[in-house]
Amino acid sequence: MTQRWRRTLSGDTQNSQGKARGPGRPRDPQTDAAILDAALGLFVANGLDGASFEKIAREAGVTRATIYRRWSTRETLIADALGRLKENAEQDFGEWRALPLEVLVGMMIDYGPKGWVEHDARRLLARIIGSVPDAPDLLGVFWEVYLAPRRAAFNVIVERARAEGALPADTDVDMFQDMFSGALMYELLLKPGAKTEEGLRSYFTRLLKELGLGDAVARHLANAQSA
Repeated sequence: MTQRWRRTLSGDTQNSQGKARGPGRPRDPQTDAAILDAALGLFVANGLDGASFEKIAREAGVTRATIYRRWSTRETLIADALGRLKENAEQDFGEWRALPLEVLVGMMIDYGPKGWVEHDARRLLARIIGSVPDAPDLLGVFWEVYLAPRRAAFNVIVERARAEGALPADTDVDMFQDMFSGALMYELLLKPGAKTEEGLRSYFTRLLKELGLGDAVARHLANAQSA
């Protein structure tokens, strides 16, 4: 768990509210990364109760005092860890907004399921939802730093499809996203059974077809077969 999450942590030294930290002794980025990695890994594996400062300190190889000097509560610590969460695949897409629609749809099909499986995002989502009664602010942080950027990227694809006539001109972009996301959450969290990358890719493909992007999906699949 630790090594997997360490690969997804990057960013600056801002806190979860986006405010720069005050002056003082310089922070050790490696120590910060170890603490954030441990906090997120324990939270995903065991939930909020399993991510105590004592357990985080032990996992990160630091003292509890080291953590207390940086974060006053575990909720703010986990919020900072969520704020630094990035998926490696997103860093290599370049100027993806200018790509053809079928390529954009193909990226969703190819990289979306991989991200959910590799980064254990299914369990992360379940932990976030489960923490709402005890730490409701975490859901807001998760929306801001994880879901909102992905919705913004998805908006570009839906708007492109609408402009090119692949979707009706009056398609409600936000509602389209809600239908896609709602179906995906149902598949991930409510349907029993293990979720594999191959299985999720098949589900992504079927879902996009049902939502009206069948032509773009077909062009992507044809290009993949001819490559």
